[in-house]
Amino acid sequence: MEKGKVVEFSRIKNQKVNKPKKRLKKKIKGFFFSLFIMMVIGGMFYFASPVSRLSVIYFNGLNYVKRSELLEMTQLNYDELFLSLDLKDIQNTIQSHPLIKEVNVTRDGLNRLKIDVTEKDIVGCAQINNQFEFVLSDGQTIQNQYNLKAQCEGLMIYGLPDYEENQSVLKLFVKSLMKVDLVFRNIIKEIHYSPLYGDNNRFSLFLMDGNTIIVNSYTMVNKLKYYQTMADKVQSLNGEVKGIYHLDVGDHFEPYEKMSIDAKNEGEMS
Repeated sequence: MEKGKVVEFSRIKNQKVNKPKKRLKKKIKGFFFSLFIMMVIGGMFYFASPVSRLSVIYFNGLNYVKRSELLEMTQLNYDELFLSLDLKDIQNTIQSHPLIKEVNVTRDGLNRLKIDVTEKDIVGCAQINNQFEFVLSDGQTIQNQYNLKAQCEGLMIYGLPDYEENQSVLKLFVKSLMKVDLVFRNIIKEIHYSPLYGDNNRFSLFLMDGNTIIVNSYTMVNKLKYYQTMADKVQSLNGEVKGIYHLDVGDHFEPYEKMSIDAKNEGEMS
């Protein structure tokens, strides 16, 4: 008899313990179901509202490339579903522009797109096939078919007959020139491609001080460090004499006056 009472008591006790657990499970299920319904309804309202559409596109870092050009390249428009935008595809498309060095595309807020761009530097222009093309800091050239917000300023390079044939020559020269001190680069008035037989990397630098320096792309960075010392020494020995500093093969100075006399003598002999 007592054993039966103990069993009955345990059963009643278990029922009392299980009832709160069942109620808790039911409440949790109800909560998640309500949350699901709210999310579905909220999603329907979101996708049907203007908030779901791309509303603003921010571009940061554009100096040369026009905003309208990048929008045309990516074909972005303000009717697109914001969450469906393929950020990687947008990034790769912008990166394909020859003047773009780096790009990062991120979502900003509910419907704004932020595009951070790093452009390559335009160091000057080169005359190729009688047309001027922009020269970038990596040695590539770009025609103004891209309608850049830039003018042919800075370094002017003449005498390159064809970019395809001299692409490696120009790239090496510009790469070397970018390592030269900026103060020195600023006194270069113009540059002429001056190849000789056996030396396709030879250039003439015409300076604002009236002198000319002949360099080779492979050695110019190191040799140009000593130009001012050489010029000061020549001036101390010969006064304000101008001429050509041959720094391509060997290091020597040749006055313009001597060149004129030699040219005159050659003319008389002929």
